[in-house]
Formats: sequence, C-alpha cells, structure tokens
Amino acid sequence: MQLIHRWLAGEVVNNNVGIKVVGGPSDGRTKIVKLGSDGTPPAQFRTSGGRAGPDRHLYEAVRSTNAPAGWVYSHIGIDPTPTD
Repeated sequence: MQLIHRWLAGEVVNNNVGIKVVGGPSDGRTKIVKLGSDGTPPAQFRTSGGRAGPDRHLYEAVRSTNAPAGWVYSHIGIDPTPTD
C-alpha cells in the first residue's frame, strides 16, 4: 500500500508515477503510468464510458507546474472512433 500512496502523491518509483486527471468524467482521479525512457508519460489514454455513458473519452498529457508529478492528463473530448 505504501508504494501506491507514493505513486498517488506524484512520486516517481520504479519509473511509474501517478498523474492527476483533469476534466471529463474522470476528473479528480489519478492514472498510474509507466514513464518512457525520456521520463515522459504516455501522450494519451482513453477511458471507457462507465457511469458517464457508452462514450470513450480521450485525455492527453500536459505539463503542469502545479502538479506534484509535473504532468496532468487533460480531457480533450469524446473519442470519435466507433467502439463496435
């Protein structure tokens, strides 16, 4: 559990870190990701609808001086790719 708490606090441990999600239906959550060899997180990720409905939502990594990890995932909209 201590490891997860460190990730959630924005600390890089074993090249993994927790990045806050801003906007969209996942606002306020934290995405734990593996950093690339250059120290950057994956550029984008998408979420399944869940309680927000059947749509998939896209988020992109954005540098942030206010976030402990130095990055946030910002909501960029609904994924136009069909899920069928």
